[in-house]
Amino acid sequence: MQSEWPRRGGAFCGEDSAVSSGVHARRQGGLLLKLLTLGSKHSPSFRMMRFLLLFSRQGKLRLQKWFLPLPEREKKKIIRDMTAMVLARKPRTCNFLHWRDLKIVYKRYASLYFCCGLEDQENELLALEVLHRYVELLDKYFGNVCELDIIFNFEKAYFILDEFLMGGEIQETSKLSIAKSIEASDMLQETMEEYMSKPAF
Repeated sequence: MQSEWPRRGGAFCGEDSAVSSGVHARRQGGLLLKLLTLGSKHSPSFRMMRFLLLFSRQGKLRLQKWFLPLPEREKKKIIRDMTAMVLARKPRTCNFLHWRDLKIVYKRYASLYFCCGLEDQENELLALEVLHRYVELLDKYFGNVCELDIIFNFEKAYFILDEFLMGGEIQETSKLSIAKSIEASDMLQETMEEYMSKPAF
C-alpha cells in the first residue's frame, strides 16, 4: 500500500507535514519516549489514554482498544463521533481537537487513521509519538505493514499493542524488547500447534 507521504521505512511510516514542525522527537529517534525510560524529572508525563481506535478512510473500524470500562452503547457512540469528526477534517489541519472532556489526537498513515482519546492534562505531542511508535512496531513485525495485515492478523496487532501499552500507560518503549516478546510468543504458538497436530496413541 502506497502512503501519500514520503516513505520512511514502511508503508505506514510517513510524516504529516501539518505537525512535523512541532514534533522534533521523531527526527531524534523518539526523544520523548526515551525521556520516559530515563525517568527524568523533566520528562513529559503520559499517564492515561482512554481509548485507541484504528479506522479506514471509509469509516470501517479495524481495531479498538478501551482502557476504561464503558458500556457497549457508549463505545458505539464514541466510535461514530470519532470517525465522523476525524474524517470530516481537511488533510492539513491540526491533528489535535477537543471533544467532551478529552483531547483527541489522530494521525493518518496511508489508508488508516490512528486515533486516541487522552485525559485533558496529557501531552498531545507525546501521544502523537506513541501512535508513531505503535506504527513502527507494526511495520517491524509485518514488514511494510498495510491495512490487510491488520484485518487478517488482528490478534497480532492487539498483542503488539498489549506489549507496548497496558491500562492506557506506556509499559515498554524499546522496540527490541517488544520484538523479542513477540518472537517468543510466535515460537510458543508454533510449538503448541506442532504438539496438537501430532497423532495421539
